[in-house]
Amino acid sequence: MSCVAYLVAVLGFLSMPLAYGKACTERDAVGADAMVDKITTWNAAIVAFTKYKQSDDGDIAEGYSEAIARLLVDRWNTLPRLGQSIKRNPSLKGFVLRHIDSTLDTADLDKIKGLSTSSCPAGMETFCKALTHAVAQTERTTK
Repeated sequence: MSCVAYLVAVLGFLSMPLAYGKACTERDAVGADAMVDKITTWNAAIVAFTKYKQSDDGDIAEGYSEAIARLLVDRWNTLPRLGQSIKRNPSLKGFVLRHIDSTLDTADLDKIKGLSTSSCPAGMETFCKALTHAVAQTERTTK
């Protein structure tokens, strides 16, 4: 039974780049990698997600995670901008939550959890609860 579960997990992992319906080409990967350092606003994160979602894997995914953490930790006051964008494109919510992961620094995870529980912008309570849940899930998997 464990071999079957392992095979299913491996096949699921290998198909991740195709989850968005498009394979990540070498050109996409280069563009996505270059984009990582430019993600300093939610608009830039949205562009990266929209243009390069098929390349959201490996080192690029780690870069996205760090960029998302920086936006949440250092620019929490801009969260309503993300909320407006999620209303127009709900899949952005999954993109952000997926990048609350074990590659993030514990201090950043703690800060995200604290902000999402004590400083949630009006109208974003559901998203803040999802952030808190994502942090808790990450903490459980890293122990």
